[in-house]
Amino acid sequence: MLRAKKTVQGLCLIGAAVSLFGCGSGTGAEEPGPTQGDTPSPQSARILGKEQVQAVLPDLDDVPTGWEKSGTSRLHGAAPDEGMLASGTQGYTATDLEGVVGFGIQSFQTRAQAIQGYTEKKSQMADAQFGPAQIPDIEAAFTASYCIGENYCSTSINLRLDSVYAYVNINTDGPAAADAKILNSVTRMFVQRIRQAQRGQSPSAKAA
Repeated sequence: MLRAKKTVQGLCLIGAAVSLFGCGSGTGAEEPGPTQGDTPSPQSARILGKEQVQAVLPDLDDVPTGWEKSGTSRLHGAAPDEGMLASGTQGYTATDLEGVVGFGIQSFQTRAQAIQGYTEKKSQMADAQFGPAQIPDIEAAFTASYCIGENYCSTSINLRLDSVYAYVNINTDGPAAADAKILNSVTRMFVQRIRQAQRGQSPSAKAA
């Protein structure tokens, strides 16, 4: 699964990659933990089940031209102990970025549980280089970058949208900075697909 590891040995930070994502409209701040228990999400934001999570993950027609699927999509059902209804990932080999891009989504029963999941995910990346993210229509976001030795680097944009935690990351074989324009573009597309599903619509957003 394409996501940051909980522990990172031999860490080599790549601040240049983080600084590419700009500052301003997004936030790199860690959200406070849930304070109202299992407060349900508003009716305007539909809670996503396994079927909706699968539909949100972009297909070949939704990503930039020339990208190829890297493995099959992974879809998981409920994890009651974590308050999770469903989760899924899909990877793509992106020749224009010289790496593998991963899309991941976790849908929770409540907003409070999503806040907790988002906050815990950031704490698991404590050794990474953090930065802000300029992604519209989200409640919270941050970027994280790290390297393990000289042959593996990862840059991710992590998001919370109501009762959903999601991320888009790129894993490369070296410390070259991610192309912020492309990574931001596909992240905005992923956010639009999640918001469409939360409104009860069929996800249809595609990369520009």
